[in-house]
Amino acid sequence: MSAVRWGVLTTARIAQDKFLPAMQKARNATAAAISSPNGRAAEVAARFGIPAVYSSHEELLADPAIEAVYLPFPNGLHAEWIIAAAEAGKDILCEKPLVGSLEDYARVVEACGRNGVSLMEAFMYRFHPQHQKVREFIDAGRIGPIVSMHARFHFVMDRSPGEVRLQAGLEGGAVNDVGCYAVDIMNMVMGRAPVSVYAKGTSPADPVETTVAAILDYDGVIGTLDCGFEGPRVNTFQIIGTKGQITLDNAFDPNPGDAARVTVSLRDGSTEAFDVIEDPFKVEIERFSIWARDSGQEVVHQELTEQNLAVRLALHESLAAGLPRNVEPVHAVEHHLLQEQ
Repeated sequence: MSAVRWGVLTTARIAQDKFLPAMQKARNATAAAISSPNGRAAEVAARFGIPAVYSSHEELLADPAIEAVYLPFPNGLHAEWIIAAAEAGKDILCEKPLVGSLEDYARVVEACGRNGVSLMEAFMYRFHPQHQKVREFIDAGRIGPIVSMHARFHFVMDRSPGEVRLQAGLEGGAVNDVGCYAVDIMNMVMGRAPVSVYAKGTSPADPVETTVAAILDYDGVIGTLDCGFEGPRVNTFQIIGTKGQITLDNAFDPNPGDAARVTVSLRDGSTEAFDVIEDPFKVEIERFSIWARDSGQEVVHQELTEQNLAVRLALHESLAAGLPRNVEPVHAVEHHLLQEQ
């Protein structure tokens, strides 16, 4: 198969720091164009060997040679650019979280279906093989029935002027930026969304929540998350069962050359640790490139996207009300992503 020709809309930090370096290693994909109205596209293109540079995103979308696009826009702009890319006939990998409302979700799915293009929410962490190892341990009964799960994702925000993740109008805040990972991994392990959530958040000086803690009730299994922009970097996940526990020390954002450690600790005192090295952005790009060429039209991992949206909506309602909230399904479907990897 010839390499899928990708376009990258914007010169966002995640595109420069993670996505484009991974694209250079991908076996079935190439960065063929980049666009930005801020004048930075030419410099980024020169650094990564991208042949086509556009001063507007519309020009890139009009390029008939581009097959798939990567959209790392601020959250609040995702829907409009997904729809624009769909109307241009491009398959779309859009940074997480995909959208922030039921209305926008319906709009983007309709646009992609009408134009026959594939869409995927870019939770790159899902493609790291450490999560396949977790599924193997769970399915083998190593830790017994799951009792609880605990996810943490924190880092210190660089409060530069105009930081989009601190703007309510662009759907910023800790839940949408880092809490969504915690929600996603627990849904992925359980194969379903929780029935209810209860969240508390703080925001000392910003218009969005910057630290959040929440309880997610999976009807017999309790999940907890805490996330935010104020504390030292940590991104861990722990699954506790009746026979033992699984701990991931770099669950969501391991650097490509760094080992992600999976530790299994059992009630008898025995412990096993496994170090896994991979670039999840590279695997994500390669997998989506295959889907873009071979699958026709689909929302890839649609059930996970719908479950994540349902939980985030409930978390935001709980934060606003200071009360527990039920999780109302977007679509009641089950998934088996971990088994498929």
